[in-house]
Amino acid sequence: MASIDNSLNDSEVQKHLNELENVPNEEELEKKLEKWNKFGFNVSSWMKYLFNNDSGEEFKAEWLSIDEYKRLAEESMQDAWRVVHAPSWKLEKRGAQKGDIVESTQTEKFGKVYLFTGIVDCPAKFLYSEFRDNLTRLPDWNPTILKSELIKEVGPGVDLSYQVTAGGGRGIIAPRDFVILRRTAQLSSDGKVTDDTPSSFICSGVSVTVPGYPPHRDMVRGHNKVGCWFLTPKLVQTPNGKVEQTVFQWLMCCDLKGKIPQFVLDAAFATVMLDYIVHVRAFAASCKAKGMF
Repeated sequence: MASIDNSLNDSEVQKHLNELENVPNEEELEKKLEKWNKFGFNVSSWMKYLFNNDSGEEFKAEWLSIDEYKRLAEESMQDAWRVVHAPSWKLEKRGAQKGDIVESTQTEKFGKVYLFTGIVDCPAKFLYSEFRDNLTRLPDWNPTILKSELIKEVGPGVDLSYQVTAGGGRGIIAPRDFVILRRTAQLSSDGKVTDDTPSSFICSGVSVTVPGYPPHRDMVRGHNKVGCWFLTPKLVQTPNGKVEQTVFQWLMCCDLKGKIPQFVLDAAFATVMLDYIVHVRAFAASCKAKGMF
């Protein structure tokens, strides 16, 4: 948790934080922060404190039953599938590669959610298998993930993991850690788990608390409300015949804690998603060069 100048009493700090919570743009944010520079705390330091100040809630956790974990995992997967297929999305940002977009929509259950869509030049089943089976190897090729640890396998397609994500905003938003209950599955066109030829593949995740993994004292514990990687096979005709690509979609609805204005979150999430796909494509290209698919 971030610290602040001890010349300010608690009531002064809280009053100022309340003023900053709903600022509409960067100009207004900096204007309000500048008022407090008389305490020798500059704009950058104020933003770091504001964005990385957690609630300090007491950590409590207990193991759930296998059946309860499976139920929660299935529910989060179905939530993610429904949100991905929501009818109306608003464009947030276009990527450098043609077709890459980040969109958002408001949901009744989760609030604002974000969705990246782009094409990856590899079979969807290959990419799905990598995400499903090699969770702990993600940091090897993806610098946006600093740590990925398997806590426990709950059952087929259900596990618990611990992850640390890199910070952003030139150091303003600090790294976050998460404990995730994950569900991986092959899906039919109506979102049902299938052993037959799938219409799509999903790796969904929702935050939980488990014993032995309290929030790190030097890090803010994030909360994943709903999210998934949703992979759909796409056949493309090339001069050498038909090849399979992946329509790669990443659904994100994450509470980073701290008092981060919405305009900052919009920019941060869009940037993270567009950075992430660069690493996915580089990984796929490396695997293709090695003849892995």
